[in-house]
Amino acid sequence: MQLEEIKEEIKNIFADRLNMDLSSVTAGDDDGLFDDGWGIDSIDVIDIVLGVEKKFGVKLGQDEEIQGHFRSLNTLAAYVKSLTETAKA
Repeated sequence: MQLEEIKEEIKNIFADRLNMDLSSVTAGDDDGLFDDGWGIDSIDVIDIVLGVEKKFGVKLGQDEEIQGHFRSLNTLAAYVKSLTETAKA
């Protein structure tokens, strides 16, 4: 799966699990997921993790590095892409 496809699927997860109206989101793919960017909070992360794991059949890590992967939509999508590629190997 290409990175752009993964980003679109993650956006769909945001819409479905967070009841987010994507047409009203002004944040870009490099903007932060929290605060002024996409506006998600720590509780939303749980829903996102569950949605990503279900959709892509991967297990997101529980370590300190996971925070870095949730910086932006681009970093999250790149992380998911690396996990899906590892799972295929």
